[in-house]
Amino acid sequence: MSDSSINLRSLFSFPDQDAPAAPSNQWEEFQNRLDREIKTIKWPAAMPDLVSKIGELFDVELPDLLIDSWKKAGEIQEALEESKKAPGQVTILELAGHTVTSDYHPYIEIRIAGVPLPKRIQFTVGLSATLKGIELRIKGGEIAEIEAGSCEFEGKVKYDDLTIADKKPGPIRLRGLPTFRKQEAKRM
Repeated sequence: MSDSSINLRSLFSFPDQDAPAAPSNQWEEFQNRLDREIKTIKWPAAMPDLVSKIGELFDVELPDLLIDSWKKAGEIQEALEESKKAPGQVTILELAGHTVTSDYHPYIEIRIAGVPLPKRIQFTVGLSATLKGIELRIKGGEIAEIEAGSCEFEGKVKYDDLTIADKKPGPIRLRGLPTFRKQEAKRM
């Protein structure tokens, strides 16, 4: 995770595989359920470390998720299209206070030769971010930078009917650096 942004793993306090911190009760319950479910799979080799792979699903930067949501907004879409006509010019777009609400469904699919149907471990991530004082710098049809204002964030991660992480409404700091520069985003 870079200093200029924050990712879903840290927002939801998922354990880092290298961190000595004990996992939450919700995370332990998820691990127990997952262990019971995958015992039915006949692994041709040693079972991979699924928990660390699942943690990687949440190494997604919050600004990348916001950009994906903003690109769907009409006014921003128009500004992105206009900026393609003058690729060297920077357009500054100030966003009014707004809330971005999204659901994401990251998953891991286990495919084993000879098994007709893959096993899918899918999550539902519900996010809500209320943003104020955000300014976008648009160049060449892309959101190149985000000047961060304030952000109130809440969210929930579920595996089937089990809530494995819950972030109560509250402010988050975008690490004190005012600018986020778009990088190659990991896709969920």
